[in-house]
Amino acid sequence: MSSILPKYSLTGLLTWVLIATPALAQHEGDIGVGRNALGQLRLRPFTPGGPPCFDPALHVGHLEYNPGTNEWLSDEPGWDANFEAVPEIDYYPLQPGAVIRLVAVSDPLPPFYVRYLSQIIRHAGDYITLGSYNLHRHTIFGVDGNDPAFDPLRTLWYGTFILRDVGSTGYADSQPFVLRMAIVECEPGDVNEDGLVNSFDIDAFVAVLTDPAGATPEQRCAADADLNGIVNAFDIDPFVELLTGT
Repeated sequence: MSSILPKYSLTGLLTWVLIATPALAQHEGDIGVGRNALGQLRLRPFTPGGPPCFDPALHVGHLEYNPGTNEWLSDEPGWDANFEAVPEIDYYPLQPGAVIRLVAVSDPLPPFYVRYLSQIIRHAGDYITLGSYNLHRHTIFGVDGNDPAFDPLRTLWYGTFILRDVGSTGYADSQPFVLRMAIVECEPGDVNEDGLVNSFDIDAFVAVLTDPAGATPEQRCAADADLNGIVNAFDIDPFVELLTGT
């Protein structure tokens, strides 16, 4: 980290005087599974005023702790192919004959996994069959606290996936997308937890940056401005962007 920090002045960062900037809100709902007009699988993007949906480009899912297994688990968001067509955003329902899989492009960050019944995704190439053209399935997202790879300072895990059609419709693979799941809820940038993202968060951000182990999980979550699960110097630029609203 010392090779990166000199590029940024923490003293200078502390002198920012900025107006309050609201952080991106979370939205509940399923992940829309569909296609574009050219026959490529795609996820339904979130559109203000449209039906509630989970957009991996914008939203982070949340896991609940299960003390019986020492895991963090959730069956939300689900996967739903029953959203209506919206030509304006190039989103259309699947046609009969589609058989859709969720496939890992690379190894999900250990010990993050996705499973449905006997199918489980832990490594690149693993897949889960989501269903046919009218699928509606809730997979289990999990983080195993018993795994030696579990990092107690991490608040967020992720994996990169694609959708793949192995049915008769022959849709092209979707673009890769990242699914992020967090073990606590927070507003990115609101490190002092007062409900606002503004200059009063700077001291709290610097405290977490310099001593992550001394912070609460919620503070580490809020300081993780680049959404990679850990707090380090790479969060400084995204944190400043949250402060300025850029």
